[in-house]
Amino acid sequence: MGWLAFLAAIFAIPAIASTRLARRAAAAPALMIVFGALLAIVFGALKLPQPPADWISFAAKAGLAVLGFASAAQLRVSRLARQCPSSFRLTCGGAPLYFFACSLAAFIMLPQLSIASAMLVGAALMLNGAAFDRKAVINTPAPAAIKAAVRTESAAIIALGIPFATLIAANATVSSPNEPALAPLMDASFAVLKGFAYGGLAGLAASAVGAWYRRRTMQQRALDGQFVMLAGAAMFVFGPAIGCDPIVAATSVGLLWGEQTSAASTTRLRIRRYVDRAVTPLAYFGFGATLAPRLLQADMLIVVFALAAVTVMRAGPRLAILQTPMLPKESQMFLAWFGGAPGAASALFIMTLIGDPALIDADAVLTVATLSVIFGVCAARLTSRPLARLYLRQSALARRRKAWAG
Repeated sequence: MGWLAFLAAIFAIPAIASTRLARRAAAAPALMIVFGALLAIVFGALKLPQPPADWISFAAKAGLAVLGFASAAQLRVSRLARQCPSSFRLTCGGAPLYFFACSLAAFIMLPQLSIASAMLVGAALMLNGAAFDRKAVINTPAPAAIKAAVRTESAAIIALGIPFATLIAANATVSSPNEPALAPLMDASFAVLKGFAYGGLAGLAASAVGAWYRRRTMQQRALDGQFVMLAGAAMFVFGPAIGCDPIVAATSVGLLWGEQTSAASTTRLRIRRYVDRAVTPLAYFGFGATLAPRLLQADMLIVVFALAAVTVMRAGPRLAILQTPMLPKESQMFLAWFGGAPGAASALFIMTLIGDPALIDADAVLTVATLSVIFGVCAARLTSRPLARLYLRQSALARRRKAWAG
């Protein structure tokens, strides 16, 4: 029944994304979290039955697979360093620094977390959603190239970070009594490798079939992108039968298709908009409904860590990695703040951990990560207008200095 619901949701995504309500919901992630939290309060007040944990986890895995696929489809990884150096630096330097900073701070500040669970918190927060939380970015008067760098960096971190986060989650899982201690990590490693291999082959096949179809019919846009969407859905559904991690397999389909496809650039834009308007609002709504009540369980140390994780620990390493004379100071500040915030991918990844009895420090991990994501979403919204005005002033000063120097 779950697989049929997933396939029905996949086919319904284009229709949902075209509605006015979906466009408004995509522009208000914080509001969607609030609506979800209100629904949880109503269910609690009326003592209605809660959905089973495995249903929530499956829905989150499906949403994360779609988000990972859509993010990967935006990229040509082999050209990332040349086409967008800032995104490449933030993906390969800023994201690992943020992971290590969050993991170390969580282990030191929060005594309820072991080193494995602290690393899991860092991996969850490393996955960001700036590419799909676009209102704060679009409304800022930054150059188009800088805004594109935020979206590209976010897509790259989601696509390349999902396999890493999967392995970190396996490392924070306790093995059964009859298994070696490293059995969950070894099983996850083989599943990730198979997901990359088989998903990549499916993505290459979808690219070849799409090119053949366009040559055969001489229609550039007819069914453009439909083949890779079907391939991604097939790998998520049938991947576990051949030992693949379904999320990694679906992401790998988009990654290899995005690298090799000759489809029109509008195809990538259409895929991104589908996910932006249909999947992301539902992710935030579900996140608020299932995890927002955990705000009541947070103590002062968790609040301090969550605030630091989405401000100083996030912007500091990113600003350090962007120190280059080729990039203006105001653009460095823009990229350091508006990119890298925990978002939809973090929310969905955290929801996949719900109901896992073998997860180490499960309650503490869910509480800390939930508070950090909510603070990250709210911080982006609350600071967008003041920072936009600051960006305007800094840009004007830079132009004046350049004029005087000239």
